[in-house]
Amino acid sequence: MNAVTTTLDHIVVAARSLDEGRVWCRETLGVEASGGGQHDGLATHNTLLRLGAPDDQRYLEIIAIDADAGAPRFPRWFGLDSAAVQREIAHGPRLVAWVARCAGAPDAIERFAATPDYAANVVRPASRGDFRWRFAFTPDGERIASGVMPHLIQWDVAAHPAERLPDSSVRLSSLLLGAPDPDAARDMLGLLALDDGFVHVGQSATPHLVATLTTPNGIVILD
Repeated sequence: MNAVTTTLDHIVVAARSLDEGRVWCRETLGVEASGGGQHDGLATHNTLLRLGAPDDQRYLEIIAIDADAGAPRFPRWFGLDSAAVQREIAHGPRLVAWVARCAGAPDAIERFAATPDYAANVVRPASRGDFRWRFAFTPDGERIASGVMPHLIQWDVAAHPAERLPDSSVRLSSLLLGAPDPDAARDMLGLLALDDGFVHVGQSATPHLVATLTTPNGIVILD
C-alpha cells in the first residue's frame, strides 16, 4: 500500500488581470505562459508555465479575477477577494500562495483536510476538459497563514497539467516558507506528510514566500 503523502504541485502568482500576468511572465521570466482556462463558480481564470523537465509534475499558475464571469458562487481562492492580496498585486503580479498535491489513497485530500488546526477544510470537486480534481478551500477563501501554508489538491485522473505544457526552460530551485513560528510551520507540514526537497522553512518576522527560479533571463526570485 502506498504511503499517503503530499508534494509541491504548483506555485501561484496573482495578477490584476490575466493579460498583465502574461506580460509579466514574458518580461520577468523570458517565456510565454500557455494553457489554463476559466474556473466555474469562482469567476477566475489562469494560464500556466511548466517548471521542470517533462517528467516533473510542477508548474507556475498565473491567476486573476475574470471580470467577464459575473459573481462567484463562493469566495474566490487564494484570497483574491481580500484587500490584503489586492494591495500585494496593486503594483504588479506577485507570488501569493502554493499548492501541495495529495497522493497515496483515493481519499487522501479528505484525510489531510481534516487535520486539526488545518484551515483549508472545505474540499470541492472541479473539472475542465478531461481533467478532474478536488481542492481544499478555506471557508472564507482566504490563504492559509498569508500563503505560507499550502492549499491541497488531488488530481483524479492519471494525466497532470504539467505534462501537457511545453518545456519553458524555467526551473524551480527552491520554495522558502518564511514563518514567524517556523517550528509550528514544520509541525503542520509534518502532519500533512509533505515530502518535497524543494520546500524549506525559515524564520521571518512576517509570513513570507520566496521562490527561486532559473530562467532564460537568469536567476529570478519571486517574493
